[in-house]
Amino acid sequence: MNKKIPLIEHEADICVIGGGMAGLIASIAAARHGARVLLMQDRPVLGGNASSEIRMWIRGARGKENRETGILQEIELENIYRNPTMNFSLWDSVLYQSVAQEKNIEVLMNTSCLDCSMDGGRVASITGWQLTTYTFHKVTAALFMDCSGDSILAPLSGAAYRVGREGKDEFNEYAGVDVPDRKVMSSSCLIQARETDHPCRFIPPEWAYVFPDDEAIHLKDHDFIESETNFWWMELGGEEDTIADSELIKERLLKVAFGVWDHIKNHGDHGAENWELEWVGFLPGKRESRRYEGDYMLSQSDLEEGHDFPDTVAFGGWTMDDHDPRGFDRSGYSSRHIIPKVPYAIPFRCLYSRNIENLMFAGRNISATHMAMSSTRVMATCSVIGQAAGTGAALCIRHGCRPRDIAQSRIDELQRELLEDGCMLPGLLREQRGAFSLSLTEDETAVLKNGWERPHEDAENRVLLSSDGVFTVTPDVPTCRNSLRLALDPDFSRETITTNRKFQYFAMRAQIFRDASPLNMPAPLLRSACVRCVLEDGSERLTFIENNRRAMLRIPLPDGAVRIFVEKLVPWGGEQVGLYGVDLV
Repeated sequence: MNKKIPLIEHEADICVIGGGMAGLIASIAAARHGARVLLMQDRPVLGGNASSEIRMWIRGARGKENRETGILQEIELENIYRNPTMNFSLWDSVLYQSVAQEKNIEVLMNTSCLDCSMDGGRVASITGWQLTTYTFHKVTAALFMDCSGDSILAPLSGAAYRVGREGKDEFNEYAGVDVPDRKVMSSSCLIQARETDHPCRFIPPEWAYVFPDDEAIHLKDHDFIESETNFWWMELGGEEDTIADSELIKERLLKVAFGVWDHIKNHGDHGAENWELEWVGFLPGKRESRRYEGDYMLSQSDLEEGHDFPDTVAFGGWTMDDHDPRGFDRSGYSSRHIIPKVPYAIPFRCLYSRNIENLMFAGRNISATHMAMSSTRVMATCSVIGQAAGTGAALCIRHGCRPRDIAQSRIDELQRELLEDGCMLPGLLREQRGAFSLSLTEDETAVLKNGWERPHEDAENRVLLSSDGVFTVTPDVPTCRNSLRLALDPDFSRETITTNRKFQYFAMRAQIFRDASPLNMPAPLLRSACVRCVLEDGSERLTFIENNRRAMLRIPLPDGAVRIFVEKLVPWGGEQVGLYGVDLV
């Protein structure tokens, strides 16, 4: 490094590299569990493939019973509240706010990790280059977490990693290739269009490809009006190096993107006369590059058969969506889908390096085969992996131990923390902590104490309380618990949020339709209430909940409360508030 360039030094407990959905949520989770976190992000916005720079939809496990919760759900609900028209710039601000409001997180934006120093088998520090300030930043930490997607710390640290497709014999994967290779899933540059009330002319750049007919675009589904495709199939680079050749891949993708829109506007009748090109992504969204090797590598059979793991910390449920490396150059649909068991479990051993003792990772680069990664790579799954990794990293700091030690001797503690924070773990239920009675029926009380906190086995598994109603929590002994924990109803079906099926998966749009309806807050979610605590001496303490946007609430309680009234319930819509759990914690 040139000594004439300023160098700023930082110290943290945990350094997270990469501010995509996995790194962002890992940082928040670690910070909320008491660790000092430095998040290094090489872009001006957070969110990675979900950000305004790339605009890929967040997707995850299928089925309302398997909807991802925890911090991702918290961010989604805040976005629905603040950004009902799904404006991508406002979405960026929601993501930035989620990190900026955490007092234990320091953020370095526009900063690329370019070097690291080692102390034996440990990463001692990393150095980043901040483009906007022309400054080097050196970060010393006890633990490093690579959420960069491209796994930048793998070549810098000597951590074991893989690129490409495993041969089917290595992990007994029938969907694998006969001979291993270095081919990967391609990258995409997306486009988005806006509907207007007048005809719109489009003149393509001279360097754009020309696609005079449907055969020229390889018979891809480009009906963006009826099928609402987001042009994911404009993908290239799987037969090249998606890191080293990224700029060359981008140049081809831009020629394809502008050429496809030219085809829609100027070659045949596509019903697009009144549509204009609103946005073109100049930053490729990558599906695959380097993958780390951990103490365990998740494989196709783990997903299809739904194997149980003693160290389960996250789950997935997207198909094994294996895109052909040829991408756009392959005629017709360019991916194949293998259905996994939904939900399938993801073990903690997939989230840390097998040979660098203080290196963790989260996102599409976890320890998984190519086939398994074709499912775990989607961003809702990456998000719950990030929350598990961040929470586990904070436990490492708390106990002064390695990630491997968590997997071997403290996994129960990590699983309890994740369940407490509202995450779902296949095969595990949250245990009730407080001893109390409820002013509800026996059946209703059983639902609120059963630990599922979501729809289960085709049953709603919730209690509905009338607007302006009240329920009472009576501790067995005067409480010295810190808070009243409420697991509220965020409408797992999303039917009260939007009638658009695509937005019900996760509320992110592609094209902008003139008649599009804004999103609604979930109708059964608690909006406001009063929590009235009666103390042993007969006095009362009031806490008011106003404009709530979270499905997991912890309301602080005074010592010595003998009865807690939750009253004046108001939902965001309709006449009932939904509850999945009540506890004293």
